[in-house]
Amino acid sequence: MWDELWLGREVFSRDLIAAVSHALGVPEDDITVIDGIATDNPSDAPVTIYRSKAGGDFPTRMQLAGSPPDDRRVFCARLASSLSCKVLGDDGQINPLTFMLYEPGNATRVSVDPSRLEQNEMAVVGPYVPLPDDDSHPTKPIRRYPEPTSHRSSRGGQVAYIVNDYMVEGLPRPPLITWAPAMTEMYNQLHRLLSTLAYREASEDELANVQRWSTALRTGFPDPEKAGWFVVEVLECSAIVLAEPWHPDKPAMNLKR
Repeated sequence: MWDELWLGREVFSRDLIAAVSHALGVPEDDITVIDGIATDNPSDAPVTIYRSKAGGDFPTRMQLAGSPPDDRRVFCARLASSLSCKVLGDDGQINPLTFMLYEPGNATRVSVDPSRLEQNEMAVVGPYVPLPDDDSHPTKPIRRYPEPTSHRSSRGGQVAYIVNDYMVEGLPRPPLITWAPAMTEMYNQLHRLLSTLAYREASEDELANVQRWSTALRTGFPDPEKAGWFVVEVLECSAIVLAEPWHPDKPAMNLKR
């Protein structure tokens, strides 16, 4: 089994097969749906979906076995768009109460109700709110992978990997310079926009905003590392998006540092 997801509505088998086929890029004939939870004796199908009922905000639980996608985040985003519903999945973090919530055109790290999780029910209580000694400021160093890898084979995968806060390591590193409130707001706007562009094309106005906000950040922080490592990362994402023409499915860029 390579993933376990929760869907925001009940889905017929034929619709589930069509959505997974589109998101995974495999023929529908390669996919089979089995009602029940995954077992130690998987089917012979290239891709098997184990579907079962769930509680809380997500009435359908699905486990997937067989050929995995190159990028699980891109797969989940495409699945949410194909099914026109919310998809809840692993966020790659140790915290058992946080997940990634994928909606058509958006992805957010969220927290779930711990008491309902004990009852095997998924109930989102809101966006993930870090503790003061955790991710309270975007200054946490990120493990660097300058060269494209299997999970970053597309430009959208590269951007999603960074802006959705995967593979974070180390302790929070405080900024060495003061952030003005306007710079904080500009950073947040740019981060939110990039988090959606990781999965779709961009309008001319959106690309203009990426250009305007990233230029303002570069001007305001001549030495971005002193402002915190996430500034370096968001500027890198901006450069990827602004490398014309932007499309998330274009091959990943080799970024030299």
